[in-house]
Amino acid sequence: MEKFTAESLLSGKLKLLQPENGYRYTIDPLILCHHVQPAPGDRILDIGCGCGIMPLLIGYRTPDTFITGIEIQTALASIAKKNIDDNQMDHQIHIVNKDISDLSAKNTEGRFDRIISNPPYKKADTGRLNPDPQKAVARHELKLTIQTLFAKAEELLRPKGTIMVIFPAERLFDICQATQPTSIRPEWIRFIHASPQKNAIRVIVSAVKNIKSSCRVRPPLYLYDSHGNPTKEYRTVINA
Repeated sequence: MEKFTAESLLSGKLKLLQPENGYRYTIDPLILCHHVQPAPGDRILDIGCGCGIMPLLIGYRTPDTFITGIEIQTALASIAKKNIDDNQMDHQIHIVNKDISDLSAKNTEGRFDRIISNPPYKKADTGRLNPDPQKAVARHELKLTIQTLFAKAEELLRPKGTIMVIFPAERLFDICQATQPTSIRPEWIRFIHASPQKNAIRVIVSAVKNIKSSCRVRPPLYLYDSHGNPTKEYRTVINA
């Protein structure tokens, strides 16, 4: 029988189960949620929702939103559903166990205002493939590529809708390439650094469907200062 661990979020306001030995969330979804600012009534789609951490965080902070989480892995989708039920947020959050390619605006009751995603970040033919199938699918582009993500986002976003992703900084070019065949264009980017002395490790890209404005580069987010202490903004992130 699979074992789980219970994590506390938002100073104990939320409880989250995740596999003890399978795929476990990292700091990336917390950083991404820190940047999401939904409007009242927004319909939000989390592509690759895992254990449901981002729908829970965003749903709790903005209770007047409606969130769908889609997860291709049945085991993770089941955990996500349990987490939503255990936190009594099933009136606001709906988990779907499907391949993203099977979603359309027709079977999601219309298009979304926002899409968020912490997608697989390694190309299928690069790096060591984790022997754990759950971790392999979550980390390598075996079931979802960045190109497929943006193509599907174009289909599922309403006009002027936003998609926000967090991705390895060295793959920023791949994100830009993935938007080119679509009507989605980057609105702003923000680099995430471990410290001011280190190169960026992640990048957040916020892109909008059907806009023509130029892309802004926001000030970087440093996780630690030059003395190795968590920065004020990073403390806000990790205290979620």
